[in-house]
Amino acid sequence: MSLLDRIMSLTTAIEDSLAGADWAGATNLDLERRELLRELFATQPEAAREGHSRAILAELRARTDSSAAALETTRSSLSAAAWAVRTSPGVVRAYERNTDSGPLRVAQPAGE
Repeated sequence: MSLLDRIMSLTTAIEDSLAGADWAGATNLDLERRELLRELFATQPEAAREGHSRAILAELRARTDSSAAALETTRSSLSAAAWAVRTSPGVVRAYERNTDSGPLRVAQPAGE
């Protein structure tokens, strides 16, 4: 498997990790991919100029940009949710006061 093939394979694995919200896994895979990119340009500096390699690198850039945009959207959503939690400490208590059953409980399966 060529360096470019390995880099693209890691890119797919990073995308899969991001889709599954495995941030640590995506980060580790990205670090590995970055090292392979350094190796690629150190050993094959012409890769950015060759037609086929250049096209693959352009695809890599587009996919990376797409992942970064998706991450920014997720970060914004998480930030908004964190803000809501910080600014609404009484929401859960108010919900519990207004339900018939009181505090939320996890139902136990029959026979336990």
